[in-house]
Amino acid sequence: MHVMNAIKLILLCLLPFAMASCMDTREEVVVKKDGSGTLVMKTDMGKMVEMMKSFAGDSDLQKQGLDKPFDTTMLLKSYVDTAKDIPTDKKAALRDGKLHLILNVKENIGKFDMLFPFKSGEQLALLYESMGSAAGGLKGMMGNKGPEAAQQTDDKGLPQITSVYDITLKNGVYSRKVNKERYDAFTQVMKLDQLKQMSSMLGAMNYTFVITLPQPIKKSSNAKATLSADKKTATLSADLLEAFEHPELLELELEY
Repeated sequence: MHVMNAIKLILLCLLPFAMASCMDTREEVVVKKDGSGTLVMKTDMGKMVEMMKSFAGDSDLQKQGLDKPFDTTMLLKSYVDTAKDIPTDKKAALRDGKLHLILNVKENIGKFDMLFPFKSGEQLALLYESMGSAAGGLKGMMGNKGPEAAQQTDDKGLPQITSVYDITLKNGVYSRKVNKERYDAFTQVMKLDQLKQMSSMLGAMNYTFVITLPQPIKKSSNAKATLSADKKTATLSADLLEAFEHPELLELELEY
């Protein structure tokens, strides 16, 4: 198998799990004075890789090109520019994004990072929507070839936990609040009983959210959020399954 085809296969296989955040995940947002910034999602898939290896023999791994380590970066602009089903505003949000994959099945190493710059709070909110969307979003773009993709678009795929929040960033306030309608849809797709069974095999799965703001934080709505010494960075962590059942654990409003 050609190296790039193998890499794309790996991404298509692992992206749904990474997007579902069914692993140790770290979400980092950095906001600049002008309202622009970066959104980074870091997913440690080592436990998932180890489990995958236990179900696949050496010949299967070799056949799929997974017997060799990978360390590769993919720029999304080439995919975005040729995509036909992505709205213009989502294209602008996703175009400068990068995906970085490190995979070494033999060593049980799997790291999947996504980095997206944003120009405004509105574009940041659009990024979250685009990352979790099968139709006209990142998942659909990575697997939008053929009739199978149409079927995947018809269902909701595997949304990430951030998809249940309304994200706003304006006038010195950052806010992420649960959207009940999207959370209800999320729970229909993410089978909590199945995730609990997965957790019994993979162990605890942690979710950490870190946001750095241009000015010191004056007020925080979540008592479990810890502030840095200069009060510009807030960190909020939760057990992922608990957050699936109680998404308010990751709600946060910051005034700065």
